[in-house]
Amino acid sequence: MKKTASLFILVTLLSVLSLTGKDTKAVSAKDTGININTAVIFASSTGNKKSDKNSQAAKKDTGTKFEDKELSELGKLSKKLALQMNKGEFKETYNTLSIGAKQQLTLEYLEEVWNSVVTDLGSYKGIRSITEEKVKINTVVNVILNYDNCGILIQFSYNTNKKLDGLWITYAPYEPEPVSNKYFEEKIITFGDKKKPIKGILTLPKNVKKPPVAILVPGSGDHDADESIAANKPFRDLAHGLAKQGIAVIRYNESTPLSSKPEFTIQDDSLNDAAQAIKYAKTLKSVDKNRIYIIGHSLGGMMAPKIAADNKEVKGIVCLAGSPRKLEDIIVDQTRKLLEADKSVTPEMLKIYMAQIQPAIKKIKELKEGSKDIILNYPASYWYSLNQIDIPKIVKKLKIPIFIAQGNEDFQVFADIDFVAWKELLKNKENVTFKLYDNLNHLFMKSNGRTDVTEYSIKGTVDSRVINDIAKWIKKN
Repeated sequence: MKKTASLFILVTLLSVLSLTGKDTKAVSAKDTGININTAVIFASSTGNKKSDKNSQAAKKDTGTKFEDKELSELGKLSKKLALQMNKGEFKETYNTLSIGAKQQLTLEYLEEVWNSVVTDLGSYKGIRSITEEKVKINTVVNVILNYDNCGILIQFSYNTNKKLDGLWITYAPYEPEPVSNKYFEEKIITFGDKKKPIKGILTLPKNVKKPPVAILVPGSGDHDADESIAANKPFRDLAHGLAKQGIAVIRYNESTPLSSKPEFTIQDDSLNDAAQAIKYAKTLKSVDKNRIYIIGHSLGGMMAPKIAADNKEVKGIVCLAGSPRKLEDIIVDQTRKLLEADKSVTPEMLKIYMAQIQPAIKKIKELKEGSKDIILNYPASYWYSLNQIDIPKIVKKLKIPIFIAQGNEDFQVFADIDFVAWKELLKNKENVTFKLYDNLNHLFMKSNGRTDVTEYSIKGTVDSRVINDIAKWIKKN
């Protein structure tokens, strides 16, 4: 069973211990600060480290040479283990596990997880960085290896006996860089609170006076301005594609405030950043301030109606793979679909797994303000803030143009459930346009048939149909 995280907090609460004798732990995007395909092979309560995605990002290069004399003893060991795994050698890493960790992990599973993350990333280029820090009583060493299309972050968590209590493997995308060509020019921008500025990229089409401007709002978790997911950069594709058709675009880094504000809300995670981007767009002399559009993806697509309701400057919204349903209900369906796609899960196991997630879902729906619980790896404050937002009620009141798009091969937000829910909810609204795209996944890229997030390790681009349809819709409205 693969453990994954997603744009929509793909969470599987599977306690396989009673069935297989091996405790596999579910993980969400918050567990590492990286937004996709995090493989928590095993984790201790003392060594759990949340990585800072912004500090891990780097420009694409061939890597840096790290001399052993520059590293601590555990730094040297981590470098050695990382390079061995890169060569397909896993025995020494396995032998470094603590006794408790070996009860949770087999050598075969370690190799399986590594291969599922590394697949399709291209050739190995070198070491990007090696950093070390104390987390409670454990020492955590972060090693990032560079490949053609993306980096991989390996987090080694050592106990006081220098044995591994925790091991994480996840993607470490390259830092977005501005591009300029005959169609558009880009520049790094900073906006928002001076104490906590938001960094992003402004894409301006050339030879277009006062173009409309689209603001790209990402899904849940930490994202760079490209919404990088392994080798894929859907927001870069959208920005460049729209700019070629005369539309300016603002995209920005989004980081969850888990470490600085453990009891954060959806406002902290998404809505406030979007509002700041709108405020920034209004200061630009190069765009039409009366034509500001929101393009939200995944959770950003779900929240797009709320953003528009709170910011009257918004001229129209695009919901890409969003949903009018409650997030916890989507998680239930994600879990079921993921399990059903796993041939090793019997019908009896499926019933047990689905029963295990129900107490958490019930708890979310019955939350009271002020709860300090952690539910599905997110604080109760986050779930409570989502509970206070009635998307169906909000979107039905909007009079601005709305474009709702969905890929029919999306295994995270579902064409036969969520897209149908949008159509039923808004069937009598003349201001709404619906579009279902054949053979496109959650990133609006062509599906390769995989039904878990390893699909995103294969490099693709946002389908031109989607970009063209959005551009035409913005120009029309």
